[in-house]
Order: sequence, then C-alpha cells, then structure tokens
Amino acid sequence: MNRKVKLKQLHTSPPQRQQGVALIMVLLVVALVTVLAVQLSEKLQMNVVRTMNYQQTEQAYWYMLSAEEIARNLLQVQLDESDGVVHLDQVWHEQTEEERVYPIEGGGLVRVGIKDLYSCFNLNALKGDGLSNEVLARRKVQFRMLLHAVIEDLDAYTADTIVESLADWLDKDDQLASSYGAERADYESLAVPYQAANDYFVHESELRLIRGVTQPIYQELKPFVCVVPNSNKLRLNFNTVAPEHGELLHAVSLGGLTTDAGNAALSERPDDGYERSEDLQNNSILQQASQQVIRPNFGGVPQPSGVTAETIGGMFDDLVVKSNYFELDTHVSVGDMVLRGQSKLYISTDETVVLMRGLGEP
Repeated sequence: MNRKVKLKQLHTSPPQRQQGVALIMVLLVVALVTVLAVQLSEKLQMNVVRTMNYQQTEQAYWYMLSAEEIARNLLQVQLDESDGVVHLDQVWHEQTEEERVYPIEGGGLVRVGIKDLYSCFNLNALKGDGLSNEVLARRKVQFRMLLHAVIEDLDAYTADTIVESLADWLDKDDQLASSYGAERADYESLAVPYQAANDYFVHESELRLIRGVTQPIYQELKPFVCVVPNSNKLRLNFNTVAPEHGELLHAVSLGGLTTDAGNAALSERPDDGYERSEDLQNNSILQQASQQVIRPNFGGVPQPSGVTAETIGGMFDDLVVKSNYFELDTHVSVGDMVLRGQSKLYISTDETVVLMRGLGEP
C-alpha cells in the first residue's frame, strides 16, 4: 500500500515544477518586451523631435530668404527714388531703429536690421594689391588713427603692429612689409597654429586673428569696422555714419577733424542728408576743418620714397553720400527654433546681388 502512494507522488510532482519554470519564462519575456518597447518609444520620440527641428530649421531658413528678398527690393526702390543717395531718414533705417517685428504664420516672428557698409571702416581697404604706395599709406594712416581714437590708452607700438599685420594678412604674398608686421611663419609658431589668409576678409570677426588684436581691442573696435566683400575701396557715407561715431571722421579725414568736431559735424546734418558730395562744404564744421592743415599719424613705420603728408591726399577725399553695399541681420523665430542670419548685398538701381550669406550670431 505504501509503495503505491509513493509512486503516485512521483508521478504528480514534476508537472508542478514545470508550471513554475513556464511562469518564470513568461515573466522574462514580458520584461524583455517591456524594455524593448521603452527603447523603441524613446527612439521614436527622438526621431519625432529631430524631424520637427529639421522642419522648423528649414522653414526658418526660407523665411530668412524671404525677408532678404523683401529687403533687397526695398533698398533698390529707395536707391532708385533717391538717385543712389542713402541717408538715415529712409525707410530701411527707420525700421531698423524701431526694431520692427513682423509676425508670420504659426506664431513666429521675423526682424531684419539693415546696415550701410559705407557707414564704417572697411577692413579690406588695407589690402595693398593694386593700390599705389600713396593710397596704401593713406589707408594705414587712417586705420592707425581710428585705433588711437577708439582706444585712447593704446600704445604706439601695438597700433603699428596691428596696422602692419593686417596689411600683411590681406596681401597675396608671404613677405613682411615691415618689421612690425606678421606673416604665415609668425602664426604657425603659435601654441594653436594657423596661417595668414593672404586674401580678403569675409567677416570682421577675422580681425581677432591678427597679431596684436586682443579680445578687449576687438570689442572696442567692432562697432566702427566692417567688411565690404572683395573690395579694397574705402568710402565713408557722411549721411549714414552713426551720430556718435566722430572717431570715423577723425580717422578718414587724416586728423582734419577731432572726434568732438566729427560728432558736431554729424549733428549738423539735415534730416534727409546731403544730395551731393559737394554739398558737404555747406556743413560749417567741415568747412572750417577744410582750412586746417592735416597731420597724419604715420607711426614708427618707415615710409616708401615719396610718401608724405602732401602726397597721400586730402582730408575729405573718401567722404561720399551714396552707397551700394549693405548688410542684413535677420532674426527668425519659428516654434522653438531661433535662427540668426547675415547677408551682404550689392544694391544698385539696375541689380541686387547677394555677396555673402551666413548663419549664426553676428
């Protein structure tokens, strides 16, 4: 009788253990599926966010191009109506000063600021290729005087180093123009080496790469300088220079105007500017300055034969009232995406050309 009971127990025990193992296997499968589901859900969410960001970026970029096109048309109409004369009483400047914002579909915003690139010092003007010794010497004097006017405690050696190094950076060869300059070998020997461009600047931030230009110097100089793409001409539109930037007039006039006199001359401008360069003589401050003797600052750099204060030109040779080069700073907000873009344009009554376009903070 006992043997039968034991046999019965042996036959009933294994199925109970098998049911326990099966339950464990089911739980493991459920856990595995849960982990996979969570991972797939996270990847799906990332893909959705990535797609939305891509769509918003694309949309913001096309809004930027649309704003650029509207600004190009506005500037061309303004120049056509004024026969090329540009001044601060025109619509493009009024909207920039007001920081006017335009709503777009979907709750986004667009803001465009326009700057006349003839209202600042063109850094590419120190590219000596194709310039005579007298003109290049004039450009170096003007930039040196701008440095001293903007940065009052700047020593003469640093100013000469910056001026000559900038000219070396822009020219097409690797030969030092003077002992104050810097070329490829000087930059390659730095802890973080790089090479001189030997070409035009594309953006004014490149000035930070020039020997002698520290971050504080660059920040102080930044409001007064700009880059006209692929052009070493220097033109200063008296109608569009910022009212407080008399330093530019002091530099471009080779010291014929002090900074204070430059500010006073700018404050005397008519609201709609001067129509011709010859009309600048109607400005009493400029008229008085024209009777003065200029004293250009050549620094401590030896000058080529024949270069003197008498041969580098007059104090108002670079003042104009017309402009053709402009910079757009576009701010586009679409959803969670904020896009900043800059465009540099050539505008005439016949055509508009985009010379440069970039993204990011100016």
